[in-house]
Amino acid sequence: MNKKILTSFLMFLVVLTFSTQAQVSSHSPYSRFGLGDINTSYSSYFNALGGGSSAIYSSKHINISNPATYTAFKPNSFIFSTGAYFTGVSINNESQSHVDNYTSFSHVLLGCRINDKVFASMGMIPYSSIGYSLTDFNVSNNASLLYSGDGGISKVYLGAGFKLASNLSFGINASYLFGSLNRRKMLEFNDETIFNSRSNSQTNLKGIYYDLGALYTGKIEDDKLTFGFTTSNSAEINAKRSILTETFEYSGVNELVKDTSVNSIEKGFALLPKYTQLGFTYNKDDKWLFVVDYLIQDWSEYSLFGESDSLQNSSRISSGLEYTPEYNSISSFFKRCKYRLGISFNETPLNINNINIEDKSISFGIGIPVKKNNTTYDLSITFGQRGTLSSNLIEEQYVKLSLNVSFDGIWFVERKYD
Repeated sequence: MNKKILTSFLMFLVVLTFSTQAQVSSHSPYSRFGLGDINTSYSSYFNALGGGSSAIYSSKHINISNPATYTAFKPNSFIFSTGAYFTGVSINNESQSHVDNYTSFSHVLLGCRINDKVFASMGMIPYSSIGYSLTDFNVSNNASLLYSGDGGISKVYLGAGFKLASNLSFGINASYLFGSLNRRKMLEFNDETIFNSRSNSQTNLKGIYYDLGALYTGKIEDDKLTFGFTTSNSAEINAKRSILTETFEYSGVNELVKDTSVNSIEKGFALLPKYTQLGFTYNKDDKWLFVVDYLIQDWSEYSLFGESDSLQNSSRISSGLEYTPEYNSISSFFKRCKYRLGISFNETPLNINNINIEDKSISFGIGIPVKKNNTTYDLSITFGQRGTLSSNLIEEQYVKLSLNVSFDGIWFVERKYD
């Protein structure tokens, strides 16, 4: 085993664990609900295919969406993958528009083959994130209302895949969630004789949940078929909420606290709902890869300290196409590249003013293999729209650029001396 590489990976994971706690990776008013924006696709490879992943079986990529796909890892090698993304978003309502952008870490993953029957992977990705700032004016009280939030939840996982037969695999991920969600409310009166008030709520979450996956591969003549299935348990994770409510007044630019009405700590649970994901891929002549994927999650079962946040069940259907002109071409670099296209339609868990909030996107991407150092660079760009301008709601139009780097290295090779 290459101990230096493993040690470096673990140290990088520890540093990353602390650094991501202060990272805001969402800038959306819709992230104020539930656990925030859930990270449904961490890699530019899957982003370029519309987000579908449960049946994608590749020796060059780590597919944590279905741990049964770990059985694709090659002998005597390991895969290290990391990446980042940039998002630009235009947030609009009927009268105002605001443009924002942010850059964020996407993942750090490691995968390898233990033996001919057992395969393993570990790593860290963001699970959810909150980032919003909203203002309103209450005419009757002649006061401004300010809502803001930040924070997020990270996921560290350890998974294994098992080859039950030549065409059948099973896998399991054990994931540890941790992080904090911060939500603030402030009421500022235009009348200086009335004290302003504010409330800060910080919720810390930590706990374990599991993903199970199965994969079947088959053939029609020389063409390859793959069917994937994943699901999770309904997990109860620990939650601790600190609430501080106080009145204050301004002295110049400084805030002077006048009275504290609430300063409490509450312990409880968050119930994460079960999800089910089904997928299908068709690979023709090692040139064309067609992907279809469907995911459903029972967000109506979600609760935090017994509060459901009025979420509903969500679903996502996605499809993608990948074309490789000639994967083993010696004469042409462009023939070895993989060209991708994807679409996605997501019915989110949000229903506001009796309107379902939808998220629709189209994506493009390219995979660039570098044989000299066994590295693959995946780039994708996604154009999407979430929400609507109807019923005084908010519409978001976004562009997401993503870069993923995967390195295929030597692992478990015994040195020989002459």
